[in-house]
Amino acid sequence: MSKKKELLEKLYRKPYPKNFTTRELDTLMKNCNCNKFQGGRGSGIGYVHITSKRIIQFDGPHPGNELYKYQIEKVKQFLDEIGESHES
Repeated sequence: MSKKKELLEKLYRKPYPKNFTTRELDTLMKNCNCNKFQGGRGSGIGYVHITSKRIIQFDGPHPGNELYKYQIEKVKQFLDEIGESHES
């Protein structure tokens, strides 16, 4: 199984994963043709989809590096919008 497929399955798992890290998100987004950028304030995370130029931005989780539920939902919505959902 490809790393992209593996990470998509983990991200879309129900109940939502409580251990999806920012490092895993970086890997997934890179495999979905997105470039990372530092977004806004100090802990901001942002990605731009190379083809559509769509952007997702949010504050990074802290003190840990596991994404919160609202961040996972936002990432899933973004992936659906750019055609990179787990069903693609």
